[in-house]
Amino acid sequence: MRGCQGIKVAFLTRYDRSRASSRVRVYDYLPHLQRMGFECRVLPLPQRLTLATKVHYLLKALWLARWSQVVVLQKLVLREAFVDAIKKTNPKIVFDFDDALWAVPDSLQQDSFAQVRHEIQEQRLRYIFTHACCVIAGSNYLADRATKFAPWVEVIPSSVDLERYPPKNEWSESPVVLGWIGSAENLVDFAPILPALRELVRRTEKVYVKVVSARPPSWDGIPLSFENWKLGCDATFLHSFEIGLMPLNDSERSRGRCAFKAVQYMAVGLPVVASPVGAAAEVIVHGETGFLAASTEEWIDCLSRLAKDKALRIRLGKAGRSRVERLFSIQANAPKLASILREIALS
Repeated sequence: MRGCQGIKVAFLTRYDRSRASSRVRVYDYLPHLQRMGFECRVLPLPQRLTLATKVHYLLKALWLARWSQVVVLQKLVLREAFVDAIKKTNPKIVFDFDDALWAVPDSLQQDSFAQVRHEIQEQRLRYIFTHACCVIAGSNYLADRATKFAPWVEVIPSSVDLERYPPKNEWSESPVVLGWIGSAENLVDFAPILPALRELVRRTEKVYVKVVSARPPSWDGIPLSFENWKLGCDATFLHSFEIGLMPLNDSERSRGRCAFKAVQYMAVGLPVVASPVGAAAEVIVHGETGFLAASTEEWIDCLSRLAKDKALRIRLGKAGRSRVERLFSIQANAPKLASILREIALS
């Protein structure tokens, strides 16, 4: 892209590359941005916050703000005073997010302290929306929220680097592996579909569920395989699945999630069965790249159809891969991110 040579961008990220949000929204883009001529530096928030680490982080963040032409806050909901300090050093701030950060996670709904923390976080989030030059949201649902406060909002969906997600080319007739990959705290999403999985298992002995995460779930009556997630091995794990699962609780937090699991599944050519919540309907085309299932009966029906029909799995998987290539790949979306950063840097 012309005009990007030498533009300096500082990314202040919520996590390091070990966590999916920062890895997908920032780290995976870096080689592509650098090839376009950007000079990028990344500063993740320290995992352990003490007075010393906070002071060191603040000083380094302000130094990077002064060094750069654009500062990107990735999912980093900072105190208002910290935002003001960065803005005074460099007013060209972009805020990028891929979650309903104003909503309490489903796993913490009964935690009164979490409720208070998120009320404070929502106030800070509105402040950042108001003071950022541009807000980049991972879905239309998130963008609609930001538009209430921010002067300029763009949507860039959470995307995969196609070079790291080769298509699956070996398929099994039996057993059929129903796979899920994700953070252990999101295993609560399975609660609504456990009856469907148990009924599916009762009807056929040819399926089992494989979970890739930090810890295994405890589910009775469901044949289960588990593997510990490892950085850089996503494609290998995904290739061991036959069908990708993405159940979601219909909560405010889930409506703000960006359906990245579906994108991952589709990227390697897997059909997906997901709850019709949030960005799932933006990513999955029902009947073409997978199925959206809202009830126990629909989950049973969709999974049964796919489990019985390898040709259907392959056909939907190929359509899913094509859709990811067009809409949900870094190869497709890096130019859009580059254009936003360039416009802000040169304004």
